[in-house]
Amino acid sequence: MKEIIAMHGWAGDSHQWSNWEKIFKSCDWEWQTSERGYKNISPHIPKWNNNSNQVELKRVAICHSLGSHLIDKEILHSATHVVLINSFSRFIPNSKEDRPIKLALNRMMNKINTPNEASMLRKFYIKAYKPNDIDIKSSESKLIHISDSGRLKLKNDLKLLMNSDSLPIGLNNSAKVLIVNSQQDYILSNQTKAQLAEDLKNHLETIPKIINLQDDGHFITKIKNIKKVKHWLEFEHAKNMV
Repeated sequence: MKEIIAMHGWAGDSHQWSNWEKIFKSCDWEWQTSERGYKNISPHIPKWNNNSNQVELKRVAICHSLGSHLIDKEILHSATHVVLINSFSRFIPNSKEDRPIKLALNRMMNKINTPNEASMLRKFYIKAYKPNDIDIKSSESKLIHISDSGRLKLKNDLKLLMNSDSLPIGLNNSAKVLIVNSQQDYILSNQTKAQLAEDLKNHLETIPKIINLQDDGHFITKIKNIKKVKHWLEFEHAKNMV
């Protein structure tokens, strides 16, 4: 059995996984998405469909950015494989780079629930999708349909991001982990990415695999890059069955 639970990051939603879901479902993977509920989409925490410990079973948690810290801890703990897409253990690097990043995050925080909220989020989405073009219609829907409870979550989750300083709670040290880094990511610093890799090496029984993508930004949009992740998971699944 092969199943996936995917978790989006800050200011994202479950719709961002539509291409991923199509590709994996076409190859007989079971697919579910977690939803934080920033907009007018109901929050949702799925459960694994298959809970036996048979060797052939593969439970994969795919997390984008802050999603590794937002995903349900029980889901993460029982995942046999974890894919961390442009993710982090500590978002703000412990270096001279930290001050401008802290200032930028505080400015974002102060614009939530103000007339400048939509402009702030629009700039964030453009930067997160860069170097690729953002879907304007999709972007605008994210700006105008944020609920009052969603704004509270945006603030609390941004605080979580700012205060992050370790691996996500619940990550099993026996899990096989794939780190997916975009080389044109305009959200994460290189030091932040390096810190995640180092923390995982110290935590896991098996050294994590790293894939560096040349032509995607913080959000992974290209079909060929989604298929690279699927190839790694399929290869790992085949190895488990030998």
